[in-house]
Order: sequence, then structure tokens, then C-alpha cells
Amino acid sequence: MAGLKRSMMKNKRRLVRGDEEQRPYKRVARPTRLDSSSESSPGALSELSEQVVSRLRRSVVSLASFDGDTKLRECTGMCIETSCSDSEATILTSRQLIPPTHPAASLNIKVRLPNDRIVTGWIEDPKIYVDFFIVNIKNVSGVDAASLDRDMQFEPHTKVAAVCRCFCSGFLTATSGLNLASPTSEKIVSTCRIHKAGIGGPLVDFDGNFVGMNSSRTKMEKTAYVRREGIFRFLVLHGKVSVRVKEGFHDASRARMNSEMKAIRPSLSAKSVEKLSKSRKGALSKQVLSRLSMSIVALASFDGDTQLHECTGTCIESSCPDATCFLTSINLIPYTWWLGKITESLTIKVRLPDDQIVTGWIENPEIYVDFFIVKIKNDDVIDPLHLRHLSLDRATQFEPYRKVAAVWRHYDSGELKATSGVDLASVCALTDEEMLSTCRIHEVGIGGPLVDFDGNFVGMNCSGTKQRKTPYVQRPSIREFMWFRGMVRYAHFQY
Repeated sequence: MAGLKRSMMKNKRRLVRGDEEQRPYKRVARPTRLDSSSESSPGALSELSEQVVSRLRRSVVSLASFDGDTKLRECTGMCIETSCSDSEATILTSRQLIPPTHPAASLNIKVRLPNDRIVTGWIEDPKIYVDFFIVNIKNVSGVDAASLDRDMQFEPHTKVAAVCRCFCSGFLTATSGLNLASPTSEKIVSTCRIHKAGIGGPLVDFDGNFVGMNSSRTKMEKTAYVRREGIFRFLVLHGKVSVRVKEGFHDASRARMNSEMKAIRPSLSAKSVEKLSKSRKGALSKQVLSRLSMSIVALASFDGDTQLHECTGTCIESSCPDATCFLTSINLIPYTWWLGKITESLTIKVRLPDDQIVTGWIENPEIYVDFFIVKIKNDDVIDPLHLRHLSLDRATQFEPYRKVAAVWRHYDSGELKATSGVDLASVCALTDEEMLSTCRIHEVGIGGPLVDFDGNFVGMNCSGTKQRKTPYVQRPSIREFMWFRGMVRYAHFQY
């Protein structure tokens, strides 16, 4: 009896504690539906100025894909400026709007506008897109288009907001966070957490400037996004935007890169980098340099007889039986050239290690972001023994601050050059991330290989800076891209 009494008292105490712990949540007022000018601003919208919120309300839309009457996917989108006709408007949104198992042509796309009107949209040439879609709608009033071609500078670790519009209710919401951008990566992250419907929506700074398009959610409290530069470059290449070339454009771009290079991972001061470079100073052995010389070429792009750009390239393995492939930088082609102009007017010349100059070409230039694969016909090579493929399969053991070398070749003289430095890559870096080394390269060295001191390929140098650091694209991401595009027969994804 005493035991039963103690048990009842214990259960009573447990129930009391449970009641105390189960306090009611504070009720949050649901935004009431008003006209678009007085619509409430839940979430991070309240942190933005009224002018910024007003602009976002007029440019952010919601989209949904339908198979008959069945809704399949929902995304957010943003109206952007393009060179389409005045009778049409253009919406940037995520590729996730269309399920991969459904042909885009068989689906209906509905767009909910800021004034709650629902219109039908369509996608021209859906197969050309990778990370996003451009959805066209008949031009309507009350929707503002955002510009992507303004030369903006976005400082790392600044506050940003991810904006979302719900298709069913039309509510505009936002979450705030920090931009974790590495200045040299195409697909990067912020700490803004978004709902599934927010995929495809804009990431903006607190002045309302478009930073990028939110492309996916993660479970790590981070949201991946595609940078505005990559989106704009794609649109230029496909002739969907007209470029206003400004005086000093390239200088401004370089200045922005130099400023952003300060935000590296791991973070080192300029003095620390210089000291580290000196402590690990060295040079490639003659044997390694001799071996590499058979894999490294110089490339130049021409418009008629006028030379446009010059880059370095690396001879790599591919699944193409009658052509030899070279990896080089996307800088080989001028930024302002669109796809039709490349096809009609561009000529690519490749200077081989034995000084023979042959004509090359790029298949499907629209699929590339950071680099190009240039091909030459095997029959055009007089002496194939002077060409050696540099393997992208061979994985090297990661060592923090390992010694590396950047190698390049001049187009006019054929002279081979190399400079040594330290790899600043983090062991936990994402595979689609561009990293940095302390190798300082000449402008013609862009596109050339970064190698360790055994001559193993580490990555492709993608730009030159004045900050004693050179960004490069990692070997695994290049290898994965080629494998998914069927450019190689097999892949060993070793990191």
C-alpha cells in the first residue's frame, strides 16, 4: 500500500512538471491580406528599408509547374532585364521548377505576379540550362525588372536577405543571414534558411542589390546560391542580354577581385602569406619541368587577323578518339561575345610544345562556366610524340600549405615559364569551390595548370591578381564536369 502511494505521488509530480514545461507558445499574428502597397512584411523584410521592400514586391514572383491540374513543383522567381521583345517579360528561377522525370514541353508553367494575377509562362530551349531557367511571360504592367549588369562589389560576411513569394497566398517573406561567399566560386552559400518554395528566389544585400539566385537548401543552416556574374555571363553567351561595355570595365573587375581576395580561407595576413611563401620557396626539378613541357600549350583567340585574348592550356585525356583536348580558361573568349558571334567569327589557334600552330574549336561553348575544353584534330598534329596527356585521375595526398607551381606558355615565343608558391586550399573546401595559391602568374598564365612538386595536376589557374594570390579551380570539380558531360569514359572521384 505504501509503495502504491509513493508511485501515485511520483506520477503526480511528473504530471505537474509536464504541465509546467508545456507552456503555450506565444501566438504570432498572421499577416493580414491587404493591397500590395500595404502588405505586411514578415521575417527579414522588416529589417529592410521601405524603398527596398517596395522594389522587391514589384520584381519577385512565384511560379508553379503543372501536369494537367496537378501541381508538381513551386519556386520563387525574379523579373530581370533581358534583350527580349517589349511584349515579353523575363523571369529568372530555379531549374528545380521542372521535375527531371517530366519533359518541360509537356508541362504548364503558371506565374503569380505581385498583383496576384496568374499568367502562363514558357521556357525556350530548356535543354541549355544547368542551374536555372529563364521563364518568359507576356509583358504585364506593375512588374519591375532587375538589372544584372551593374558592376557591383559585394563584401564577404555582410548581411543579406533571401526573398520568397508563396504561390498559393502570394505572401512575400524573407530571411536574413550572412553572405559566406568566396570571391572566386560560382556556387556558394549564405546563412539564410529558406523554405522549399524559396528556391529560385533572389539573394539581395540590404540595399536591395541582386547578389545571386538561391539554388538549393541544405541541412547545415546554409543556402547555396548562384552568383549574379555567372548568370549574367550565361545570358550574354546566349544573346539574351545586350552588354553595355564601359570604359575601364576590366580594370574595375580586377580591382574588385583584388579587394575580395582579402577574404580567403584559411585567413592569413599579407605578411603571413609572404613569410610562408619564403619559408617554402623552391622550384620544379628539370625532370618535372621537362615532363610538363610536353603537356602545356599556348592558345589565342582571333577575330579575323586581330588577336583578342591569350591563355595557357593543358593537354588532358578525353573519350574523343579523333581529337586531342586542352583545358583552358573561359577568359580565352571575350566576356562580351555571345554564342552566335563565337560560332561565326571566332578562331582559336593552339601553339603546341614543338611550336606547331594548329586551329582548334570549342564544342557547345554554352555549357561552360569556369573553363573551356578546346579540341584539335589528331590528323593536324605533325608529331604526336611531342604531346603528353596530363592525368586528372591521379589524386594527390592533401597537405596543408604544400608547395605548388603555376606553369604557363607564351603564344608568340612558345617560351615556358613557372613560378612557385604555397597552396592555401582548406582541406574541408567544397569540391565546386575555387581555391587560392600564392603563385603569382602573368596574364597569359590564366588557364594554365597548378601542379605539386611531383608534377601532379592540382587545378587550373583561373585569374591573375596583384594580391600575391591566384585563384584556381580544383581538379575534382573539373573531372566531375567532364564525366557528367560524357567527355571521359570513366571517373575515379578521389579527393
